[in-house]
Amino acid sequence: MKTKLSSRETGPKDRILETAVRLFQLQGFGNTGINQIIQESKTAKASFYDYFPSKDALGRAYIEFYGKEQIVLLEKLKARSKNAKEFIQAWTQILRRQARNSQFAGCPMANIAAQIASTSLPISEEVKKLTQRTIDFLAVYLKEAQSKGQVPKAVDSQILARRVFACYEGVLQIWKLTGKISALDDLPGMAEAILKYPTKD
Repeated sequence: MKTKLSSRETGPKDRILETAVRLFQLQGFGNTGINQIIQESKTAKASFYDYFPSKDALGRAYIEFYGKEQIVLLEKLKARSKNAKEFIQAWTQILRRQARNSQFAGCPMANIAAQIASTSLPISEEVKKLTQRTIDFLAVYLKEAQSKGQVPKAVDSQILARRVFACYEGVLQIWKLTGKISALDDLPGMAEAILKYPTKD
């Protein structure tokens, strides 16, 4: 995931969010304090609270930022892929590239949801919203693939999208638990099995 918000010079709000994105991804939401973000973003404490009244507000902005990056990435992969199989393979290559980066800690949605549990409703709701948005994107893409005869129509595209997304989250968790980047290579085979032999159960 990118941490630069743009190529232009950023203002205090952008610097705070850019720093938060980097630190949350590297250290985790729970292990990153507001004072560290203020210090590393070179922002006055008063300015920080002008833009982000609480750490929860900053966490929500972090998920919103990641969400935009996620959809842009999936759009690019869709444009470059001839079919669903190529799309999943390209997605896997991106994950492998990210996993080689020492600052990549897996899916920010899953990470922050695991760290805050149910203690922050605003962040929890933003995570749910982004998760559904990602599944909806995949569902639209898979419905198009079904109309082209690339994916069987036996199962609703929303169900297929949810299952593919579950594979994505699963391989990331296995990679984190085992430290083996090869876990990510399971994604194409798992997704292909779901798409090629869909079941209604």
